[in-house]
Formats: sequence, structure tokens, C-alpha cells
Amino acid sequence: NIAMNRKISPFASVVLAVAGGGSFVDLFTDVPALFTSDADYFGTLYDLLFFGFAANILLQQFGAGGSAPKMTSLEGLECRLSLNIGRESGTWMDKEWAASGARLLLPLNVRFSDEEVNLGFPGEDALGGRFCRRLDVLGPAQFVGAGGEVNVSVLGGGWAALPIAGGEANAESKLRFFLDFPDGAIRNDVQLPAGRVFFSGIIFDNFAAVKLGPDKKTLEGPGGVAVLADGGLSIKNNGPINLYGAFGDRNLILGRYSLNVAVLADG
Repeated sequence: NIAMNRKISPFASVVLAVAGGGSFVDLFTDVPALFTSDADYFGTLYDLLFFGFAANILLQQFGAGGSAPKMTSLEGLECRLSLNIGRESGTWMDKEWAASGARLLLPLNVRFSDEEVNLGFPGEDALGGRFCRRLDVLGPAQFVGAGGEVNVSVLGGGWAALPIAGGEANAESKLRFFLDFPDGAIRNDVQLPAGRVFFSGIIFDNFAAVKLGPDKKTLEGPGGVAVLADGGLSIKNNGPINLYGAFGDRNLILGRYSLNVAVLADG
């Protein structure tokens, strides 16, 4: 059960529900006031939009609809996922983290499956809510440290293809997936924190019709689908300042990743 691979706190959902409920209650006063001299158009619009936002997020977290939405299939796609962890421009990681410029390079093989996964409440907003597809890790994950090869524990994860506004012309979708690293890893001053790591990329539903620049590489998937061969890595850093993600997660840039043909142990 992937949902059990990390501690899931409903605190953010409770905060969002209370705030959204407050806006809903305020509408009972705001709307009648629109027909009087005490009308507050801005306040009414704010309450209406915020209630809609809160209701939409909570419905996703509760799994309204009972299953994952229809999305592009990556069934059976096996690939080499290479994590390149280290300091990146714009990251909010601590100043001491990876300050030496060192990198932690971690390759592993993964398989995308269309099998549905129920993450439990509240799910992952980054993947569209409570339901996603299964992502399996194939074989061990290792990197080379000062003392030789270091084994890294990696658990299974999940993935989803989410719509991009304006991406219909090129049949593009956002590719979002995660893997769980229960023990993390350390190389010099580069630390992969224990927990869930998120990956952000792009899927092309009809790769033959897409035109990319010469610096962009793709990995072919099933049925004419392709995925962009690189993307970004991040981890959540929610806390009291952002009410533990009640109104959106605070993400820290952890590095980048690349995808290539899977390298299997038997050759």
C-alpha cells in the first residue's frame, strides 16, 4: 500500500475545509447585500472563488468519482531514471546544502503501469488527488560514494498525466510522478532527505505531430506516446508558515532527472 509509505496528515485539509466553509457562510450575507447600498462586489467575488477552489481540492482529496480520471497510457514503459541531485538556481534549500557544488547521481530502472493506485486521504495534490497510476522500481538503486557503491532504499510510487492549459494543440500533458526514499541518502554535503521525491515532466500524446528544438530529447512510449527525457526534482517543505500546505504545497528544488532506455541487470 503506497499510502502507508509515508505519514499522511489531514491537518491541511481541515484548515482548507474551515476556511472554505467560512467563505460559504459569508455568501449568505454577501449575495443579498448585492441588491443594497452595502454591496461588496470584491468580497463576494472572493468568497465565491475561494469556496469553489476549496471545494474542488477537497473533492479531489476525497476521491470524488471513485477512480483516477482517464489519462494517457504509459503501460509497460520501462526506462532508466537518473536522478541528478544538487544545488540548482532558485532553490530554497538551506545555504549549506550542496554548497560545495557536489552532485549525487542515482540511476535506477522503473516501469510505468496503468494499474490504479488509491493513495488514501488526502492523496497528492501534485498528482491530481487521491487516485493515480502505479510506478514500480526494478532492481536496486546504487550510487558511487567515497567508500564505493552505496545502496539506496527506494519504494514504489505513482504517476499521473494532467492537462496543460493551451497544450491541446500539441497533445501535451504534464507528467507528474513520485518515488519514496524511506532512508534518504548522503554524498558529501548533498543529502537526499528521507521521504517522497516528486518528478515533473511532459508527455506528448502524439509525438509524430510535435516539433521540438534540437536540444530537446524524448523517450518513446507505447502507442506513439513519448515523454520528455528530462525534468525537475522537488520535495515538499510544508510547515506552519504555509499552514502545512492548506492552500498549496511549498516545494524545494532538489535537482533534475533524465530518462533513457532501461539498463537491465541481465544485459
